[in-house]
Amino acid sequence: MRRYTGEGGKYDRSSPSIFRMILLVLTPIIVFSIAALPSVSLISFYVLVVSIWVSNIYVTIFFLPFILFISLLLLILSTAFFTGMAIKGFHLTYKEGRYGKSVKDRTAFNFALYYILYRPTVKLLSIIFIPPIYAKYLSLVGAKIGKHVFFGGRNNISDPCAVEIGSNTLIGGGATIMSHLGEDKLIIKKVRIGSHCLIGAESLIMPGVTLEDRVVLGGKSLVTKNKTLTTGKMYGGVPAEEIKKNE
Repeated sequence: MRRYTGEGGKYDRSSPSIFRMILLVLTPIIVFSIAALPSVSLISFYVLVVSIWVSNIYVTIFFLPFILFISLLLLILSTAFFTGMAIKGFHLTYKEGRYGKSVKDRTAFNFALYYILYRPTVKLLSIIFIPPIYAKYLSLVGAKIGKHVFFGGRNNISDPCAVEIGSNTLIGGGATIMSHLGEDKLIIKKVRIGSHCLIGAESLIMPGVTLEDRVVLGGKSLVTKNKTLTTGKMYGGVPAEEIKKNE
């Protein structure tokens, strides 16, 4: 087994590296701050209206939970929109390949900034989980998703821009789909899931995996990297193996 020897520093003192490190800090601050503006504006407006027009404390208390809930919903939707637009506008999506793991590598930089914007957003989306909105957000940040795909909630799709999901597929709650590995290099390999598939809850699908059409994957299964699950068959276990009908 080859021993891991590391890969130098994550950045150097060159101008491009310093500039990219600054972007990794400033970009999420700006994007998330802009995304919070609709919620902050609504709460500020409510406080202003209450202070001027409403003198009854009971009326103020009664409407406050509604305002807070609407503000939370606005924050979730606004964050999804602005982070999605930032990822799309700055072309942060990445393709299959082997890349360096420092910001000196453009793809590694894109990967890091994509992750910083994407991960908090999907955490917010899980607070009030609405499958169609979740699917739309994944499509906005680069995933290729067919029609009538259903997500069960708490899903962890680590790299939407390297995932393809066919139509009429159901992905159970807590399932994890990974398209990257951090070995001697940053390795990106697409995960392809066909149509009419059923992926059980809390399954783990590794990079490079292909599920052909009409595959059933049992819950809590592990599909190891680069494996292909054949059309119309059922799989399960750790690692996932074909389950015969007489079993």
